[in-house]
Amino acid sequence: MRKFLYFLQTLDYMRMVLGICILLDGYPLIFFFRDELRLAPGSTMFTAVALAMGLVLMVPFTVLRRLYRPNITMFWMGISFLLFCIAYMYLFNPYPQVTDFTKDMIYFAYVIIFLFLLINIPNDIIRVFVPVVILFTLVSNLALVYALLTNPNWVIGMRATIVLGEGDEASGNPHAFSRNAFMSIIACAIWMVRPQTNFLIRLFCFFSGVFSLAILILTQTRSSVVALIIAIVFFLSFNVRPAQIRTMVKGLLKPIPIITICLGIIGLMFFFRKYYDAYAILYGYVVAFIERNMENVYAILGMKAKGADYKAVLDGSAANRSVSATFLNNVLVGHQYKLILGYGYKYLYLDIPVVEALTNQGILGFILFGGLNAIAVYHSVRVMRTNPNPLNTFLAYFYTLLMVQLFTNGRPYEISFWFPLAMMIRFMGVEHLFPAYLSDRPHLLNEEQYQVVANGQPTR
Repeated sequence: MRKFLYFLQTLDYMRMVLGICILLDGYPLIFFFRDELRLAPGSTMFTAVALAMGLVLMVPFTVLRRLYRPNITMFWMGISFLLFCIAYMYLFNPYPQVTDFTKDMIYFAYVIIFLFLLINIPNDIIRVFVPVVILFTLVSNLALVYALLTNPNWVIGMRATIVLGEGDEASGNPHAFSRNAFMSIIACAIWMVRPQTNFLIRLFCFFSGVFSLAILILTQTRSSVVALIIAIVFFLSFNVRPAQIRTMVKGLLKPIPIITICLGIIGLMFFFRKYYDAYAILYGYVVAFIERNMENVYAILGMKAKGADYKAVLDGSAANRSVSATFLNNVLVGHQYKLILGYGYKYLYLDIPVVEALTNQGILGFILFGGLNAIAVYHSVRVMRTNPNPLNTFLAYFYTLLMVQLFTNGRPYEISFWFPLAMMIRFMGVEHLFPAYLSDRPHLLNEEQYQVVANGQPTR
């Protein structure tokens, strides 16, 4: 009976995590059902209802009866910035005639409700969080592959995304799918290297992670690739020591590892020969990605590319950030006083969220938004070093994507920033308050915060 109740409780935690996943990473599946299966093409209402379903799934049975302490500093900074944005929207709005007040208020309300529900959700979701993320992102990746295979207009070389709209107005959002792939890679890596994970699940995580990496390459999004490189560097810095490298090298120089490596290389050669098209596709995407980014480097330096007669030019997103940098420079040179209060709500789309918080919301907006993210960076690096539990470790590495996007794309008001930031507010910096049985390294818990009593249960 006890095992059955434990199983039901696990299902309940998985329900809550599924709701969190819909809010954090629901757009790939929303686009699939809404636009690919044409249940409600282009419908904003469909998106709002889908996100609301995620909020409903998050509601615990103990709602309003048991609250959990978030990171108080981050909580008040986040709430203050959201309220500050709402005040600017109504009181300091340079474009009131074009602002969709209802839509913006709904999204702000979703963020606040999401944060409120997170404070009600028990810490025990930690033990099921990463597996649910792995399954959720895998389904989203499979939905994208299905959409690409059934789209007659998609050809090799195009960015992998689900087409939104029709005709000349058709477009896509590859960033949503690259974010999903990035989350999958991080979650699979965390669960694969975890000592408690059995061999079959590790094998599943490995292949799911490789599949997600291929999706990430197909989306051709710079921010996700840069974030993945940063995440790998952090992981190697905090988890691989010189002594471990020396031990590994000595182990590889033995006969059996050498034979295994040789057989693996031979196997890869036969695989690429048999499935050369797949290899050529991924290779072409990598080369095109490098060439496109080198083109931006050449353009910034005013250099030539592809021959002496061809002058490199910035692509659209890079050109927009260049214009944004020029605008900020002009403000700093001749209109510094404007930064005290800012230019107003959504005055100018800079494509650099942290800078837009300064120019649009002024010094206070920059302090709140920038300070919140600075604290998130601090806790992320600390968690990467200690790996206290799977959920916090996932959030720490996932935040590298948001850290890159702070300077590359988006706006400081977007829910794509605020749902992950709400997770950071709820779980980061408060690991010492979690029960010891949820920690992968209980010996790292602050002994002043926890004392183990006779029955083995931790108390504060």
